[in-house]
Amino acid sequence: MRQLSDDLYLHTILANAPGYPLIWNRFLLELTRQLGFDSGALLVTDLNDYGNSRFLFSAHISKEYQAQYEDKLNRLDHFNHYVSQHPQRVFCNQNLPADPAAETKDAFFAPDQQNYRFGVALACTRHHALSLLLNRRNAFNVTEQQVATRLLETTLPILQDAMHKEQRHKINSQLLHHLGDHFDGYIIVDHELNILFSDPIYTAFISQLDCVHIAGNRFGMKNPAMEQRLLSLIANNQEVGSVHSQCQSCQISLIPIASLKNLYQWECYMEGFILTFTHEKDKNPALERLMHLHSLSRCEAVCALHFMKNPSIPDIASHTYRSQETVRNHIKHTMQKMNVHSQAELMKKLLTLASL
Repeated sequence: MRQLSDDLYLHTILANAPGYPLIWNRFLLELTRQLGFDSGALLVTDLNDYGNSRFLFSAHISKEYQAQYEDKLNRLDHFNHYVSQHPQRVFCNQNLPADPAAETKDAFFAPDQQNYRFGVALACTRHHALSLLLNRRNAFNVTEQQVATRLLETTLPILQDAMHKEQRHKINSQLLHHLGDHFDGYIIVDHELNILFSDPIYTAFISQLDCVHIAGNRFGMKNPAMEQRLLSLIANNQEVGSVHSQCQSCQISLIPIASLKNLYQWECYMEGFILTFTHEKDKNPALERLMHLHSLSRCEAVCALHFMKNPSIPDIASHTYRSQETVRNHIKHTMQKMNVHSQAELMKKLLTLASL
């Protein structure tokens, strides 16, 4: 009964940890207390370069040691390397066979000689893992290993959910600050539009948009030219406030994630790109009235609203990603359908309609 109570308390801490570093540290403190460890840490590890392993949260590990680890010791931490390569499995270093190809055990200087360790990892992206490492000075007996393994296995699903919420909280808060406006959803993609991070709620919204499609773990745009333009922007590491307005159901913004600040060591996404999705601001009652009252196509209505804001054909073409000739034709057809004979009359009628 006591063990069940301890487990529930640990899970309750995790449920409240996302967004609060002190609560994450409290989780590690409680976990090390329950299992009789001397220290613990949550790390993000680059599977291609172990020298990029970084602390997210820790318990009973000094700042000086963390700095040494991130500077050099992480390259020698073969236990973390092994754990990171085998996500969802609990390991104790006492049970791992010696690896003749690896450095000697003494190559890694654990904090305060805490050489007996447990570890478990969660997959983050194809190239990064999130590791939970627990350390102590004394060797484990069989019963201690069984208890630690059971608790870590039962805690792993709750930890994974809490980590996902932590990532979402950090990115959401930074996006709101960066954009200075709301957004309806976002995903994080790599240079080839493979999805690195997504939220099921956002994905459900994005999947319903007219201009995009999500197949498996890849994002794409239904217009091949727009997809090529997006890939070109990503290749040039550009930040763009509006990627396109072709379908007029949404606005897509491109943000290199490295341009965001204070992501608290979430290096696993630092080389990725955020695509935010917002309902197109042109999709408003005036747009619907133009289509309904004057039988305008959606493209004609969108160009008309852009014309009302700024009657420059080149500017309209630039903002809607159409050729100037296409815009001229849309404006011409709009004038015919609205029964006006000059652009001045068109402007007056559009302003009147917008004020209704």
